[in-house]
Amino acid sequence: MNRLTWVLLLNLLTIEAVYAVKSIKTTEISTTDIISAPILDRSCHNYCLTGVCVWLFCGLHGCSIKTSIRVRHYQPDLVVSAYDKAGANPWRDARNAFGRLEKKATSSLVSTFHDVEAGYGERTEGHSSADRSLRYKEATAIGHPLAATKYLNVKYWCPTQSDPMMPYFSSGFDALAWRLGLTEIFYVNNFLPGARVIGEGGYTQQWGPLFPRTGFVNQKDDVKASAIIAQRVGNIVTQNNQPHVYQRFRDVFYRRLWLPGQLRENDSDTGLWQMLAPTVDDQCYVFGENDVFSTRWSDGRDSEDNAYVYALWRPYECCQARGAYITTIEAEVCL
Repeated sequence: MNRLTWVLLLNLLTIEAVYAVKSIKTTEISTTDIISAPILDRSCHNYCLTGVCVWLFCGLHGCSIKTSIRVRHYQPDLVVSAYDKAGANPWRDARNAFGRLEKKATSSLVSTFHDVEAGYGERTEGHSSADRSLRYKEATAIGHPLAATKYLNVKYWCPTQSDPMMPYFSSGFDALAWRLGLTEIFYVNNFLPGARVIGEGGYTQQWGPLFPRTGFVNQKDDVKASAIIAQRVGNIVTQNNQPHVYQRFRDVFYRRLWLPGQLRENDSDTGLWQMLAPTVDDQCYVFGENDVFSTRWSDGRDSEDNAYVYALWRPYECCQARGAYITTIEAEVCL
C-alpha cells in the first residue's frame, strides 16, 4: 500500500471518528418537560381514603368532637439526575444554574487527590475484552417543580417535605465523600454481603448494593448503575445527620401529617421511581426488577451519553386539623 493510500485511509478514519462523536445524542430535559411528566397512573399516585381523624375542638361555648377525612397518596418530591461528568446535569435549567459551581467545587475539593477530569464514566481500564463493570457517576437531587402544590392549601391533598427547585444534594459539593467514600467506611452494611441490596431474590437478580453510598458502582448495565446511584442519593437526602454534604428537608407543620421517612430499597411504602429522561416512563416502580429470564429492564431506557433523570415519588398521609388530635378510625378505600 503506497503512501497516498495510507494518507487517504487515515483521513477517512479521522472523519468517521469525528462523525461518531458528534452523532452521540445528548440527553436533555427541561423544567417544562418535568412538570408535564407526572401521570395519573395508579402505580404513581395510589390515592386512598384511609379513615377519619377524630379531633377535640374547644371554644367559648365548650368542647365538641369533630372529624376530618384522612388520605394517603404519592407525589413527586425530588428530581434525581445521574451522569458521567461534573457539571453535565441533563436537566438543562439545573445545569445552567448549578453546573459551573458544581464543576468548580469538584475541582477545588479533589484536585489534590487525582485527575478530576478523568474521574468519571467507565472506570475499568485495559483491553476491550476486559470486564468493564466499574462505573462512576455524578448526581444531584433537586426539589421537584410540582412540589409547589404544598403552598396551595388544597383540601384532601397532603403537603410535601421538599421545596420546588431547592438543591438538596450535589455530588460536586460532596466530592470528597462521594468520590473517596471515607465517611461511608464506618457503616456495618459495608461488611455484610447481601445486606441492603437493590433487588430481592437470588444473587443473579441483584442490581447492586446501597452501601457504600458513593459514585462508584460495579454494574455492567449503565442504566441500572444510574438507578443504584439514584437510590443512594434518595437514601441520603431522606434522612437526617448523614455523613455527606446535603440539605435536609425542612420540618412541615401543616394539618396532621404522617411523613414517609427514610427511602429504603425494595420498599414501595417508602418511595417509587419514574424515569424522566432519556425516556418518560408511564408507571412508577421500585428498582430491582428481576429481568434474568425476561426482557431486560433497561431496554428502551438506554442513554447514549450515559445521563439519566428520575422522579422520586413518596407517600404522604394527612387529614385537616380541626382541634386537638385524638385518634383515627381506619377504613381504607383506594381510588
